[in-house]
Parts: sequence; structure tokens; C-alpha cells
Amino acid sequence: MPFLHLFRLIIWFFREPQRLGIRASSYASLLGAIHRLRTAVAWLFFAVLIGTLGYRCIEQTSWFDSYYMSLVTLSTVGFGEVIPLSHIGRVFTSFLILFNIGFFTYAISTVTTIFADESVRAFFEEYRMMEKINLLHGHTIVCGFGRHANEVCLELTKQKIPFVVIEADSQKAERIRRETNYLFIEGDATEDSVLEWAGIRRASVLILTLPVDANNLFVVLSARQINPDLKIISRSNNELDEVKLKRAGADHIVIPEKIGGFYMATLVNKPDLVEFFALISNIGPSQVIFEEIPVDKLKPHYQAKRLLDSGILHFNISIVALRFEDGRYEINPQPTAVLEPSMHIVVLGDHGQIHQFTEAVVR
Repeated sequence: MPFLHLFRLIIWFFREPQRLGIRASSYASLLGAIHRLRTAVAWLFFAVLIGTLGYRCIEQTSWFDSYYMSLVTLSTVGFGEVIPLSHIGRVFTSFLILFNIGFFTYAISTVTTIFADESVRAFFEEYRMMEKINLLHGHTIVCGFGRHANEVCLELTKQKIPFVVIEADSQKAERIRRETNYLFIEGDATEDSVLEWAGIRRASVLILTLPVDANNLFVVLSARQINPDLKIISRSNNELDEVKLKRAGADHIVIPEKIGGFYMATLVNKPDLVEFFALISNIGPSQVIFEEIPVDKLKPHYQAKRLLDSGILHFNISIVALRFEDGRYEINPQPTAVLEPSMHIVVLGDHGQIHQFTEAVVR
């Protein structure tokens, strides 16, 4: 066990840690280990106390010499008699040695068991993960880890967007733990405490992929109340629930079957168009991505100017649209279009081009 974990265990010996999103079983295992450690320390203290009092009463020695003799006898280091012992004192010492063998063995076995306990190690792993989650700001929370959520996580990983997964099923949670490096919490996303553990107040996006629309609706209501500025993207299994999710506060609704049907129908007579959609949507191994940048985030000398005069068109990147404050888009904007601070520009390029562009124009 690393030194940091040992240091934490010493602190928790005096004050038990809070659960903070850690599995109940792992938390219970750590509490059990702490209680066993406290018992072992208490028995050792009791043994030293009995020996100290015994030598003090029998041999009439100082408190320190009595304590030291008791400690030497308890540890069985074999330093010899540090004080002259009478016949009664030696009888007491012989019984103290036999008495202390059990205490010493129990204490050593307890400490060894704690350090070798897999459940205690699991607690420290989950505790370390919660520390990482607590450092996140502006991250994405993904509720559920089914087939759709798996694809969501792969895309978020590819785009280097920090995220946390919430999954209630223990088997799926174990799969996440075993097969991925994702930050995750094993818990029910419909519980406000679980959302709090995932950092819902600091998050910027919530993605709901729960299989039951009623659960998605419940989480939307809770999340919107906790964080009014949160962008909420929810899966829906049918169009009737789409309206309810919108009313509850979801910003975007995705019906997988509807999108899949559109792609399959388009493949009938426009297969090249579907491939282009996949390219610009960054699906699969494609490195082409869209990026939407608020104009007020640009450096001052790029704002309130025409595209032609701003110098943005000189970069090796495509300006595909301008989004106005009321949500309207101007596709393929003219070079004479003025970059107002309330607008957003939508650019298209690969990761390198996008990075180079944002480094140059974004303040």
C-alpha cells in the first residue's frame, strides 16, 4: 500500500472518512478494517498498561522503568531484564509473556490482513477516483452505460472531453472498472446525492442514456433544479416522451431509432451523402470535427469586423456558418459578413487545424 494510503489510514483511525460516492460494500469494508485496527491498538495498550502496573506494584520501580520493561516483554525483543526482578516478578513476567503472545499475534495479523484486503484496496481506488472527479469543472456526466453510452464515451474520449459515468448495475460498473480508464460512480442517477457526487453543480453537460424514459425524465427534473445552466441531452425511446422531456428542461432529445432510420433510408439512393455525414460528424476514425466559437471569445482585433478584413479567412480552416443570437444560421457566410460579439462562428477542420486556429484567434 502506498505511503499516502497508509497516512490516510492513520488519519481515519481517529476520524472515519465520509462515503462520498464510494460503493457501500467498499465503504463498509474500510470501516470494518478501521474498527479491527482500533481493537488491536486497544488490546496492545491494555497489555502494556497491565505490565506497567504489575511491575510498578511488584518491584516498586519508577513508572518509566515499569513501562519500558512491559514494552520489552510485550515485543519479545530479548533485551534482557532492564530492572532486577524478584521471584514474584519473574512469575509475573512469565505469565505476561504468555498473555502478550496472543495480543501481539492478533495485532500483527490484523494489520497484515488490512494491508492485504482486496476490498480495502478497492476502497482506496474508488477514493482516488472520487478525488479526481472532485477536481473536474465544466465536465460532462453520462448517466447509464449501455450500448449508446459506450459510443458516447468513446467519442468524448476521442475529443478529449472530461466526463464521468454513472451506472447503477454492478456488473456494468465492474466492466467499466476492468476494461476502461473512465471516471465513474456506481450508483442510481435518479438520486440527487449521486448526481452531487458526480459534480452536477460544476458540470456543463448532462447526457442521459437510461433505458427507461421515465427515469430520464426524473433525472432531467432533478438536474435542471440543481444546475439551471446545465446543457441536458437526453435519449428518448419514442416521440411522445420527447415532448415531456423538453418540457422538463432537456435542451436536446435524441431518438436513436429515428436517426438510424434516416441513415438507412438515405443509404438507399445517397450512400455518398451518408459517408459525408459520417465524415463531418467525426464518426469512426475520422479526424474532421466541427467547432463552434463565440465571437466575444475572439481576440479584440477580430471582433466587429468583416470576415474579409478580420484576417480569419487566411487560416487553413473553413468557416461553414455563422450563428446569430436568435438561433438562426447563415451557411457559407459572405466575406462581407460582420463578426458581431453576439454571434458564434462554426468552423470545420481536423484536430491540428482547429487547435492552431483557436490558439491564434481565441483569447
